[in-house]
Amino acid sequence: MNRIEKLENSTRFLDKALEVTAVFCLILSVVLAFVGVVLRYQFGISYQILEEICRYAIVYGVFAYIGPLIKKNEHIKMSLLEDRLGGKSKHLVEFVIGIVLFISFVILFYAGVIWMSSIYSMELMTLSGEMLMVIPAFAIVAGMFFGCVYALLQVIVDFNHFRMATN
Repeated sequence: MNRIEKLENSTRFLDKALEVTAVFCLILSVVLAFVGVVLRYQFGISYQILEEICRYAIVYGVFAYIGPLIKKNEHIKMSLLEDRLGGKSKHLVEFVIGIVLFISFVILFYAGVIWMSSIYSMELMTLSGEMLMVIPAFAIVAGMFFGCVYALLQVIVDFNHFRMATN
């Protein structure tokens, strides 16, 4: 097994954990939305916190799955140029896109930490008044952290592909 395969296999457990987390968050959101509808239309009871948990569970699920999508090369990118190139040029473009992606995640992670700490210091609450706003804000920080990790791994893999293409 070469270095690239070892590097890609090193995150297999984390990939599975993040995938399970994303699916769990989606299922949680659907179940709580169903419970909210039943409570509202059958019993006339409405809880704002249920709606917020549904909304933020989807946000957590989406941000949790950012890393595995990067590893699968399924993140949003323009592939028009990449499809027209071949060999060394294609690997160079993938490497440059990986660097830009990594830098973007680092900046967003830093900004998310600053934003989350300011929300925490102000003790802001969500609209229901029952949940600290820092709880949903943490989804962004966690997602950007995993994005940084996976983007860095992808840069290393792309660099090795580029280096092998030149030999």
